[in-house]
Amino acid sequence: MAPLGHPDDPQRPYRVHITGFGPFRDVTLNPSWEAVRLLHDTTLFSEPLLDGVSSNDSPSLRRPSRPIHFSASFLPVTYSSVSLLAPALQNPPEPDLIIHVGVSSEDRSIRLEQRARKFGYDSTDAEGQMAELGEDGRRGFVGERWRECPEELRTRVEGGKVVRRLKEAGFEHISLSEDAGLYLCEYTFYTSLATALHRRRADCPTPVQFIHIPPEGKPYEIEEVTAALRLVVWTILNGA
Repeated sequence: MAPLGHPDDPQRPYRVHITGFGPFRDVTLNPSWEAVRLLHDTTLFSEPLLDGVSSNDSPSLRRPSRPIHFSASFLPVTYSSVSLLAPALQNPPEPDLIIHVGVSSEDRSIRLEQRARKFGYDSTDAEGQMAELGEDGRRGFVGERWRECPEELRTRVEGGKVVRRLKEAGFEHISLSEDAGLYLCEYTFYTSLATALHRRRADCPTPVQFIHIPPEGKPYEIEEVTAALRLVVWTILNGA
């Protein structure tokens, strides 16, 4: 996998922005934000060395082509907040990679989502509101701002290689997914993918990845999820 970072200045660190969500429904403390906030304002200088992974089994001390600097932000689980905040993440100076993280109660694995859909958002958000309703009766991305956006968008990240790398590092419960759930997670994913297409050249948009994580301790603790996220980002940006 070729590195995805923008080659504008090889001397500066990669800029990675990562988001987590707030509470919703019966999730009073969202593990996505708990895992993500630990990364804020940290810098990664070499491939993460994970507990229990022998240096003989993993090229874990390789240095990236540049350091990787993380910033993190909190997203409320509401359509209005995501519609406002997610596009703003790509304002100058735009990141080289955007990672969104959300929790899934239906799976025990870390899932790298592969696609995001434009319509089908029929569930109420954390404030009881729904996505906009179009003239055709579908809820989702409505209006001139989104008119030219396709029905489905896919990430540029080569998820298969990321999954293989994390499995080598001992994360057995990790997979690709084609169904991000048609709720605020997928809504956020589509928002960022569509914004990237609009803001940059269509053939080289800012790479965006959505990652679902399981509830805390099922099977990974918060610190383990944070470690997995570091390795995901390192792998994406360095083509490992």
